[in-house]
Amino acid sequence: MRAAFGSIYSFAHARPVEVKRFIKFGIVGLIGFTIDTTTLNLLVGFANMHTTVLRLAAKTISFSLALTSNFIWNRYWIYPETRAERKRVIAPKFVLVNAGGWAINLVIFGFLSGVFIAIFSAWLEPRTALLAGTNAAQMCAVAVVMFWNFFVNRYWTFRKVL
Repeated sequence: MRAAFGSIYSFAHARPVEVKRFIKFGIVGLIGFTIDTTTLNLLVGFANMHTTVLRLAAKTISFSLALTSNFIWNRYWIYPETRAERKRVIAPKFVLVNAGGWAINLVIFGFLSGVFIAIFSAWLEPRTALLAGTNAAQMCAVAVVMFWNFFVNRYWTFRKVL
């Protein structure tokens, strides 16, 4: 355990710019998570997109809105050095990486939302169980995809940044 913290400390000490970027990425991720989760809850809870297929469609819509926000924040705040590069070069890479993240997200969300809804249905009323299960699956999926998006975007999409 001590070795792991030592490695993290060494990395952070040797690359403070990357640590700062990761912190900014976390803030942008929180904004994207808020957009994604709020939209998802509105679509599932109030627009009655509650079947498995409709939940996946709602997740796709909410993810797309968050993706748009995240691209803008990444380009102008986390990696401002990339503004010199054309959007038509960076945007497709960003979208492709995030499409991979979306696919991973959908698999995790699709599986876990059904599991969590079933678990919560045992002691909550149906609408509350639906939203609780949806949000629990959302948090799990986002936690995994966050690391995919950061590292693949950092080392492929924004690789020219020092």
